[in-house]
Amino acid sequence: MKKRQILAPLSLSLLLLGACNADTDNEKEVDKEQTEPTENVVKEPVDKSDTTASNDELKEEFEKEEGVSEVSLIITEDAGGFVLLDFEVTEDMKKEDAEKISKKYYERLEKEYPEHSIDIQARKSGETFVQETKEVK
Repeated sequence: MKKRQILAPLSLSLLLLGACNADTDNEKEVDKEQTEPTENVVKEPVDKSDTTASNDELKEEFEKEEGVSEVSLIITEDAGGFVLLDFEVTEDMKKEDAEKISKKYYERLEKEYPEHSIDIQARKSGETFVQETKEVK
């Protein structure tokens, strides 16, 4: 009698699991048949040349600063206007020197682009070393 009480629910459970598994396999096959292959959609790159600019004179001047090895300057007109200035400093540059350079150019950018948000980052070995920011609301 005990075996029958254990075997009956066990066999019903196995039948139920088998039936559920068969349904999911059929659904996968049906889904594969119903979905049509999508064409390779290539998104066109957004041309930001109308909304971005660069101040080559300022960039060249900045590159001449002692201890500055690489400079990236982007000025955008969209979304309220941003000035993004990132520069890499040499390993031997002290934090105070990087702060002086950042402050000097921050003040100049603030005068030249008063309506823009400004973000200046000095990087050393790829990590942010010094940062100056101004958000225009």
